[in-house]
Amino acid sequence: MSKQQENNQTELRAVLIGRQYSGKTSVINTILESSETEAEGDEDVKREGFIDGRRISLVETPGWCKTFSLNDLSNISKQQLVRRISMISPGPHAVLIVIRADSAFTDADRRFLEDYVELLGPNVWTYTLVIFTRGDLIKPKHIEQRIQEEGSALKRLIEKCEHKYHVFNNSNHHDRTQVKELFKKIEGIVNKNKVKHFNIDQEKLKKVNEQWEEIQTRANSRKSRVQKERSKVQEKAYVRRLEEIRVVLLGWVLGGKSSAGNTILNRDEFATGGRTGEGKRGFGDVDGRKMTVLDTPGWWKYFASELNPDFIRSAIFGSVSECKKFPHSMLLVIPADTSFQEEQKRITEQNMSILGDDVWKHTIVLFTWGDRFKDISVEQHIESEGEALQWLIEKCRNRYHVFDNTDKNNRDQVT
Repeated sequence: MSKQQENNQTELRAVLIGRQYSGKTSVINTILESSETEAEGDEDVKREGFIDGRRISLVETPGWCKTFSLNDLSNISKQQLVRRISMISPGPHAVLIVIRADSAFTDADRRFLEDYVELLGPNVWTYTLVIFTRGDLIKPKHIEQRIQEEGSALKRLIEKCEHKYHVFNNSNHHDRTQVKELFKKIEGIVNKNKVKHFNIDQEKLKKVNEQWEEIQTRANSRKSRVQKERSKVQEKAYVRRLEEIRVVLLGWVLGGKSSAGNTILNRDEFATGGRTGEGKRGFGDVDGRKMTVLDTPGWWKYFASELNPDFIRSAIFGSVSECKKFPHSMLLVIPADTSFQEEQKRITEQNMSILGDDVWKHTIVLFTWGDRFKDISVEQHIESEGEALQWLIEKCRNRYHVFDNTDKNNRDQVT
């Protein structure tokens, strides 16, 4: 028996890939019989334990939220996937794709997932296995029916994974049979791959790690520079406390504008989850002063200004023009976990021009959904994303802020 075969008998290594709230952490808890919460940083994502004398090493990769296309994902999210995989040395025996059994799985989900997994390399599929979580909420025969449905997105994904899948009941951590069956399937992957683990391209890994070091350096420099600039402004300028603040929310569809407005006002003033059809004002008292928030219709992230319906531009201009008093600030809302490239720069500039050249003097970039980047600073995101986003931040004179829209009770982020 070779040394590698002996190691495979005494150790199993796997990485877990899946969207947010798919149950990756629950799968690890079930396997290791623990009760940890979702991993927040690099130091938390690798977890180990011993089961029946065998070392089990598991790494949780970052999740994603909405799935449109791989181009919609931020650069730093892609880099984090590769970096997390490298944390399980010398490489994983299996790549576990985690999907909720009780959720719809569309063709768009499949295309995104396939492109995302192939960031690791085209040979990754022989090491993949789909884990359906929340198996207690759906009957096994219904899962089988979904998989067997001709032409379905799920059927095509399972075929891509060479028909390897497993169902987990995460609510029953004491059912060790499901864990043993999973291990048998992983052992099958190991045997089929001739006792070899998955090897990520070392040149790709080297390049990503070098980029990460550069990003870290530039991010720290940016953060330090911006803090100094803000301190100088506060020291030199006499800042009169405003008894009333008026802000306008601008940005693309499903960017989190309405959620940001609700966070500011600390109540559900604006409808979320869909497209804002017309301008709407909300009023409230925040930190002892009057607050007026104007939520405007969003433009499409990938459509140029002239391709958006005329009513959008008219509604944005009209909503701002109807203000009896000019707004103190324009909050340009951008999701923190999405890409911002040259196309978005051009589209944003076109749509902002509706309000005139001086609009940039009053604009703050507000990154929403900051909770999706628990272990990454906004400065790292800015530096990783590249010149287009850096241009936008400079255009707004380094005025930017981050919101966690899921934590409305955190009033510090508002005040």
